[in-house]
Amino acid sequence: MQWNLLLLLYLYILEGVPYGLQSRFLPLILRSHGLSLTALGVYKLLYIPWLLKCLYAPFVDALATKRAWLLGSLLGLFSVTVVLSAYHNIIPYVSSEKEPARSLPMWPLAFCLFMYNLFAATQDIAVDGIALLFLTSSQLAVGNTIQVVGYKLGAIVGGGLLTSLTSVFDVSQVFGMIACIYAIGIILCMWCSILEDGGVENESKGRICLNEDQNDCADELHLVSHWDTLRSALFDSAGSRNLIVLLLVYKLGEQGAMNMLPLMLFDRGASVAKLGMWSGIVGQICSIAGSTAGYQFQNMGWSTLCVLSRLMILRAVLQLPLLVIAADPIGSASPNGSFVLGMACMNLTLFVSGAITTVMFTLMMQCTRSESSSKTHATHYTILSTAELLGKLIFGIIASPFTDLVGYTMSNLAFLLVSLLPIWFVQTRHLVLSFVPTFRTKQY
Repeated sequence: MQWNLLLLLYLYILEGVPYGLQSRFLPLILRSHGLSLTALGVYKLLYIPWLLKCLYAPFVDALATKRAWLLGSLLGLFSVTVVLSAYHNIIPYVSSEKEPARSLPMWPLAFCLFMYNLFAATQDIAVDGIALLFLTSSQLAVGNTIQVVGYKLGAIVGGGLLTSLTSVFDVSQVFGMIACIYAIGIILCMWCSILEDGGVENESKGRICLNEDQNDCADELHLVSHWDTLRSALFDSAGSRNLIVLLLVYKLGEQGAMNMLPLMLFDRGASVAKLGMWSGIVGQICSIAGSTAGYQFQNMGWSTLCVLSRLMILRAVLQLPLLVIAADPIGSASPNGSFVLGMACMNLTLFVSGAITTVMFTLMMQCTRSESSSKTHATHYTILSTAELLGKLIFGIIASPFTDLVGYTMSNLAFLLVSLLPIWFVQTRHLVLSFVPTFRTKQY
């Protein structure tokens, strides 16, 4: 079982690389080339494959095998990385501060990022399905910690590490290194015998056993109706419906504040390398530490939503100093002090956010386990994860032009107010989330 967990960790690392590339590396690079905050927000539309994955998740559930989908997605990620390595002029990186910025067409980069997201989203469906087959009920918390930590390790590789390495290596060499990482994943997928166990193969000529008790088996592979699963989640299950609403709002304010802070500090004179180091590497390390702590918080005797509520309150408190930094008379007068305070608040917030994510993903798997059949696990879980991404993506697109319109001060005030919304929702709706067993034995 330890090998299973290590394999899942590596697969989630591979899945997180494209996110780090788009969330930490490219925004600073493109901002240094004069792109507006609004234009950077539009680039987030390239995340759309993650939103559409719920439409083709039933095919991953029913057609071919989880292993085949995983291998195909890894081959796609490897191919796109090779293209970025071979044609490094796709990314407008300036290797020297004295070198003038190059004017490059943006559509090749946009196409590569779209394909990156398409293959990574497909991999996510397959790996989540594999995780639901591998993990027992008692391993959900540690499994979700591995999921979150692995994804954020991948974000470090694609974000902060990539930014740092470009000061030493050529961009094409850096992407060549990332291609090697994906090649290792392809080899593991082809040769790892674990992927043949526990029903991961789902071969149409054999019996399909989709849970750890081996009680839910089918004689023939059939396509499960996505719309039936979606209807059940939205209308038939009060727990799923309320969890979807919570997933849509729980990260809104934090995402707006954390995405705009590095760009605000860059506009006030901080260097790309410095911001890449503190936000892309140190920040993600803090986030990983928080994700690990989230697993420990769940074992302290509190109910799951009690942990979630307290963490979200702490996150809102940590956003308060950003109002001071964003105020032009104060923040602009002391750029170095603003940088130190901003990075301190950001890294503490990312620590708390990491713990929140681990707790939330545990709720998602608990919901899927209790409110959907094993044949629709991947589809139901994909619906939940799509809702989680949808809220962040929509607000990410809106936050950039909103900040362009009202400025950093008013936008950070709005982000703080939005961060209070999920706290209120959890306080008022926690009893409806009946799939959380702790409600029956412990007080909220």
